[in-house]
Amino acid sequence: MIGISSRMDDVVSWYRALEESDRPRAYFEFVDVEGWVDEGARALYETVEHEGELIAIRQIELPSAGGMHRYSWRRMEDAYGGLTDEPIDPHEDPVKPIPREAFVKVWNSLPYEV
Repeated sequence: MIGISSRMDDVVSWYRALEESDRPRAYFEFVDVEGWVDEGARALYETVEHEGELIAIRQIELPSAGGMHRYSWRRMEDAYGGLTDEPIDPHEDPVKPIPREAFVKVWNSLPYEV
């Protein structure tokens, strides 16, 4: 029987392999203008294509009240949220493309969690 920790290890390994791959990246921003969860909050995504879908491999959550939460294979989730497990669809999701530099600037604005 496979335990929960074994399955989580598989998930982490899968996201790590995608992040460490040489696949082209695309970057997107979501702004919660309708108050779905937190009106005015933003989320930034770094994605790679996998089997025809854009998979978020790094994600930044910027709550409207301030602060920042970063997610990747290194930190899949915390008390505030986690790396989305849904593909990003720029044709259906309310996201807009952003430059790589915009994503990296925000990602690097905090040191890595220990």
